[in-house]
Amino acid sequence: MRSILYPMKKTFILLLLVTLVASVLKAQEPNPGRIPALRHEMSPEEMLRKSEIGKNFVETAPPAGPLRNAAEYDRMQGALVRYPFGIPLSLIREMATDVMVTTIVANASQKNTVIGQYVSAGVDTSHCNFLIAPTDSYWTRDYGPWFESDSTSQIGIIDFPYNRPRPLDDEIPKLLAAMLGIPWYGMNVTTTGGNYMTDGFGVSASTDLVWNENPTQTHAQIAQKHQDYLGVTNYQVVPDPNTSTTIDHIDCWGKFLAPDKILIRKVLPADPQYLPLESAASYWASQPSSYGNNYKVVRVMTPADQPYSNSVILNNKVLVPFMNTPWDDSAKAVYEAAMPGYTVKGFIASPSTPWMSTDALHCRVMGIADIGMLYIHHIPLSGNQPCESDYHLQADILACSHLPVKNDSVFIWYNVGSGPWKRVLMNNTGANHYQGTIPKQAAGSDVKYYLSAADQSGRHETAPLVGAASPFLFHVIYTNLAPVPDTLWFITQSDCIHGKITQLHNYLTGPVNLSYVQMSGPLNWYVDSMSVAALPHMVNPGDSVCIRVKMVLITMNPTTSFVVDSLHFTTSAGNYHVIIMINPQLLSSTGDLAMQEVAGNSFPNPFTTETSIPIEIRERGMVKLGIFDVRGREVATLLSQVLDPGRLTVKWDGTDNRGIKLPGGVYLSRLTTQSRSETGRIILIR
Repeated sequence: MRSILYPMKKTFILLLLVTLVASVLKAQEPNPGRIPALRHEMSPEEMLRKSEIGKNFVETAPPAGPLRNAAEYDRMQGALVRYPFGIPLSLIREMATDVMVTTIVANASQKNTVIGQYVSAGVDTSHCNFLIAPTDSYWTRDYGPWFESDSTSQIGIIDFPYNRPRPLDDEIPKLLAAMLGIPWYGMNVTTTGGNYMTDGFGVSASTDLVWNENPTQTHAQIAQKHQDYLGVTNYQVVPDPNTSTTIDHIDCWGKFLAPDKILIRKVLPADPQYLPLESAASYWASQPSSYGNNYKVVRVMTPADQPYSNSVILNNKVLVPFMNTPWDDSAKAVYEAAMPGYTVKGFIASPSTPWMSTDALHCRVMGIADIGMLYIHHIPLSGNQPCESDYHLQADILACSHLPVKNDSVFIWYNVGSGPWKRVLMNNTGANHYQGTIPKQAAGSDVKYYLSAADQSGRHETAPLVGAASPFLFHVIYTNLAPVPDTLWFITQSDCIHGKITQLHNYLTGPVNLSYVQMSGPLNWYVDSMSVAALPHMVNPGDSVCIRVKMVLITMNPTTSFVVDSLHFTTSAGNYHVIIMINPQLLSSTGDLAMQEVAGNSFPNPFTTETSIPIEIRERGMVKLGIFDVRGREVATLLSQVLDPGRLTVKWDGTDNRGIKLPGGVYLSRLTTQSRSETGRIILIR
């Protein structure tokens, strides 16, 4: 009898163990006790329950505008994940080094389990908190919240009917809003986070799945909802180029990396998806971005449908799904080249929850925007900018902490070429608006800049977010009719004999009428020839007029100090001048100096309050003594009258004809009579 009972008892124990193990495994499934094996796509059983989608959803009034939908690359305070996990613990450990990781758990027992796993994996648990709520799945990106700021810079959550019959998941945005203590709003557009991206400037994009899932609303009505609840003024709804999949989520092939930059995956030419993906890339390259320029399209190779676009930007890091193939290094290099200043890190999935081409890292992590965000809204200068004028910048600074911005903290930081960083204070011109100016720079310069600000919450922010590591950039060019070169140097005898040439080049897009060119100057230079027969002359875009300038008086005694004069010309686009730098030795005549007027050296020189200029007149006549700036403009007339032969001293106190103090710098004193003129150099120190 015993021999029969013992095997039965053993069998019973084995069955009990199997049942217990099955129960434990079932508890670890994405949706224990509800749907045994949920997938990213709807299961056949869920397809039969599609009518339940949005069944209990209640739409609210939208927040008060103007609104701004936070972009993924805006400042984040946290990341939302769900247990049981769809991501490796190594990824959670990385995120917790910088932000608060909020883990959704079903109950306190699961919370304790997760804490134990976090401690074992080296996760910084001081950067972890928990939302206790039942869920159906771990795709927090798809059902998770979208963040916006309203007219008072209050951060709130925009919710929507999740496009799966998963009611527990659908409640998470509302519960997270309560946990964060921020407003919750319901927008009645059935959709999913994986099929939505936004640039933070009013441009958002989805595939046409959003149209198919809302058949009772027109395309215009769907776009209007996005504008009313999220401030989206340009909702780009595009076809899905991933022809081999049915999920139709935009994050499976594209991703905004910046307001003017988008990453789109690329396949080999033999792939059936090659042409649709190339068409998508061409489309975005032709679209104007929020910065005004067309989108810069970045391509990442995915020959085996690797989900490299399914990445997460978390402040200054980019977290990319790696597939343990040689293409991982290529994807990392693409991100690093496209996003200088960011740290790019790759993560291999857990064997039990592998990355898939339609379901990877981005789908399973949702960024939580900083609810006290200090946001700098700025449309940057880019491309080619004129060298003829200063560069005026504007920004709106929104302190979502509701604490004041420190006005003495708002700066433009800029450098030119490889020069040092300089800063310019931006001035508050009312409400949240600030203005500042980068001084004009020489043609050919590359100017890099970023903005910075701080508020009384202790937050300090830059735009772009990584600041000097990846600044805004523009190139300086001529954009008008301009002399090239704009300074002619007369140093030697050869310069006087052969002359110097300047070209008046038209950098404008339309023709310019050149009506006048000054033909000679008081320092004995003259225009020897021009490349046009007569004036006025029409200078077409891209054309030039050449002007050769020569000197009359020649000596063989070069020196290193120069006097300055100007050649002026007038066009329909404005008045311009060429600076003429002349060795003063070249102005000395070979005649008898005893019969000519002499202006002696001023004393003291340099001076701060007053200098004296001695003059000797050899014959009766009109005498004029003027002070000129280095651009050849007369700023003060010290003497203008008929004088008899003799000596006198004229004083100058550094003011102009109106008695206004002139700035420190180099000035020229010019004595002019009926027979000649003589120039001296004076330095005014302030």
